[in-house]
Amino acid sequence: MWFGFKKQNDNQNGQQVQQFVSHRHKAAHQQGGLNLSFGEDNSETQKVAGSVFKQLSGKIISGNFGSLLQISKPIAMSLDMSFLHGVALGHTYSNLLERCNKLSGLEQIKYISAYQISGLHCNGEITKMKSPLDPLVGETLQLVKEDGTQFYAEQTSFDPPICYYYIQGNNYKIYGDDRLEIQIHKTVNSLTGVQNGKQTIVFENGAIYRCTQRPTMEITGLMMGERVLNWQGKMIIEGSGLKSVITFNYNCEGMMSKITSFFKSTEQAKIYDIVEVDIFQVEIDENGKKTETLLQQGIGSWLEGLIFGEENVWQIDQEKKKWISPQEILQSDTTKRDDLIFMRNQRMEDAQKAKLQLEEQNFKDIENRRKKQ
Repeated sequence: MWFGFKKQNDNQNGQQVQQFVSHRHKAAHQQGGLNLSFGEDNSETQKVAGSVFKQLSGKIISGNFGSLLQISKPIAMSLDMSFLHGVALGHTYSNLLERCNKLSGLEQIKYISAYQISGLHCNGEITKMKSPLDPLVGETLQLVKEDGTQFYAEQTSFDPPICYYYIQGNNYKIYGDDRLEIQIHKTVNSLTGVQNGKQTIVFENGAIYRCTQRPTMEITGLMMGERVLNWQGKMIIEGSGLKSVITFNYNCEGMMSKITSFFKSTEQAKIYDIVEVDIFQVEIDENGKKTETLLQQGIGSWLEGLIFGEENVWQIDQEKKKWISPQEILQSDTTKRDDLIFMRNQRMEDAQKAKLQLEEQNFKDIENRRKKQ
């Protein structure tokens, strides 16, 4: 891995040189980001998507289009999963938090940073060229892992899609909300997604951390070219006297000198899915003046791993503890949706009909709620 295990060898001149063992995600694009077109023939899916997005182009240019959820997408563009499944996928590596209960604050926030970075590829590698089924207000989802970790979520809004979730792990719990706002670029070939929800992590030892800012997702190649997922901006995590600022960089020439200096190789520096982690000690004096002191820096990639100095806190090929449905679930569980059940039984025509019926009922329910407010 670029950022993990390394060894030194002598070159022909007898000088010590760094060699990094590469462990990138198998679908990582050669120029950075997750290649959503990797490994499958997605031509038919992209053809359908192109037809849908072309219908939207006039509305987008005229300013009459606000959200991708305003149009019903054909079942051919969907996967047999809901938005709530997508939220759970983002917490695939939550087991990274298990060790934090007995660690110092500095070590805790390092593993929290790794946990946040590690889940950023999990949705894209499952959905690829497709998307989850549109959300239904009031649907729920309950999942578990083999180690006993439990996940609960409920969809509370359709547009924008908002859900609340709760995770009970071993020695920790996570709760918060996901508020996804998606915008399509006027070229209709790319979109951005901003996650405005907040998240709180609580350990049994009483330590509390909050994720107060998340990065922006960008997907290019909606209609033509390779479809690539990437992240930009910052993620901020704050705890008692500590702050972690995670910076996502891609296609950013300003990063080249720093990255090249780290890798000692311009060839290695051409990958643009880099993340930097700066951990600060935060102190506030009696006058309310805040002072932030840099304690430690980490570097990595959301498609490879994360290290602090010689400490490897996460790598892409770590075992994933998958979410599964428990035997007993609520009647409102998203796995009981008719369209999803038909899809899993390869009855696509029935799935399309069921999808339209559920969406129609969803809009009626939303309108009834508005009238009662």
